Amino acid sequence: MKPLVFLVEDDDVLIKNFEIYFDMHDYDLVTALNGKKGLEILSKLERPPDIIISDILMPIMDGYEFYMKVSEKTEWSRIPFFFLSGKTEPDDVRFGKMLGADDYITKPFSPKVLLEKIRIKIKDSREIKKTSKKVEEKLKDILKFEEPSLEKFSRADFYYLFRMGWDENEGPIILEYFPKNLIPSLNLEELTTQLYSTLIKIYEFEQALEKKQFIMRIVKNLIDAYALIDKMEENAIITPKSGKGTFMICAITPNFHYLNSKRIREILTQIAFNLKTNKEWSIKDYWEDLTQIE
Repeated sequence: MKPLVFLVEDDDVLIKNFEIYFDMHDYDLVTALNGKKGLEILSKLERPPDIIISDILMPIMDGYEFYMKVSEKTEWSRIPFFFLSGKTEPDDVRFGKMLGADDYITKPFSPKVLLEKIRIKIKDSREIKKTSKKVEEKLKDILKFEEPSLEKFSRADFYYLFRMGWDENEGPIILEYFPKNLIPSLNLEELTTQLYSTLIKIYEFEQALEKKQFIMRIVKNLIDAYALIDKMEENAIITPKSGKGTFMICAITPNFHYLNSKRIREILTQIAFNLKTNKEWSIKDYWEDLTQIE
């Protein structure tokens, strides 16, 4: 099946050029002239697009509002999203990326470069979807609790940070976590252990991580689990605190709007950076950063 690109753009000439170029390279293309029309078309598509590309300055509904509307729906929020705009000021680019878009392409642009970015993003997205589906199937029985049993807990009770390593003899081991007052009904230690084991086995991370770290999100009723898998550099200074080899940083949080997940990912990425560069860090401080997310 051809990759499906959804383009939201009000420039008729650019749309026509896209149609010709994507057809030449074996991509299907669906278009809309503004964000409002884009939402209508998106809701009627027989299959979700592999990527969404949107202009920013458009009548009726601009690209920023369109992106926010797309992000509000779970089934759309994980579709890769590129802004394509003539707004080239650094603040414009930073704002577009700050919203959580996967990339910000400025006009004029190279069709060849854009196509390569699209190809890589779709490939990565499909791999993540495939892995996420397998992981979610394996984890469906891990969080064994009834909704009423959680009502007595406050929102703050759903924030946890775990760091795990891999031992060739023992398998996944929890190196540290915060806070220490675990909620038994959430079975969080079992969740993180099973999550790490499953990811290692399914995705062959030792090979995948030769290219980059991997972050995924799993939603289960009232809580989210974010897992970052990475590995220490070959020349890294090994200490008891940093560990060695492959490691996982896992954040357990209340179920958030998709846009809030960007901040959680930033926190996990910063912890991974500290570990790989042997910098001092406090798991408690990062847990406090998590609790400030609203």
